[in-house]
Amino acid sequence: MPYVSSAVRRRQIVLAARRVLERRGLARASLRAVADEAGIALSTLQHVFRTREALFRAVVEEMLAAPRHAALSVGGPDQRFVDWLTDALHDLWQQVVDQEPGAHLARFEVTLHAVREGLAGNLARWNEERREAWIAKTLELAGWELRLPTDQVARLVAAFVDGLLLQYLADPDPERVAADLRQAAVAVAAVAAAD
Repeated sequence: MPYVSSAVRRRQIVLAARRVLERRGLARASLRAVADEAGIALSTLQHVFRTREALFRAVVEEMLAAPRHAALSVGGPDQRFVDWLTDALHDLWQQVVDQEPGAHLARFEVTLHAVREGLAGNLARWNEERREAWIAKTLELAGWELRLPTDQVARLVAAFVDGLLLQYLADPDPERVAADLRQAAVAVAAVAAAD
């Protein structure tokens, strides 16, 4: 068997663990299942990750730090905030529904696990900072003024999207979600936009 560096092997195992999580869920994701998915011996996996907890800590870090979506559009001066937010949420949603439902379920499970284990603090702040930077850049380019701080607007948008995603996973209805996203944009703009 050819030599594989420890960094490459570690990444291979983390990606295999993600695939297992997406198919089987956190409770049924065993080390043996991950080793099989990675195409390695269980002893090799245990050499890299001594415990299941150590492996899933690495998965948590990878999943929460990795960008979930491609870059979203940035608004312009000829567009109202509510129109930009409606378009941006629509574009975001298209990216969401293009992913497998198991990937979203795994992300929610891993996020809850990270919160329970005290692992989510810095990673959650990093994700929030990324969303806030996207909104702040748009505000600057478009020249919009908001009544709310950008971090609060980013959290409101994330809350709507996460909530609608959970609803969609439980009861997939694209038309309902499209209507709800439009109303979410209107609601956020109503409390946030100064116009």
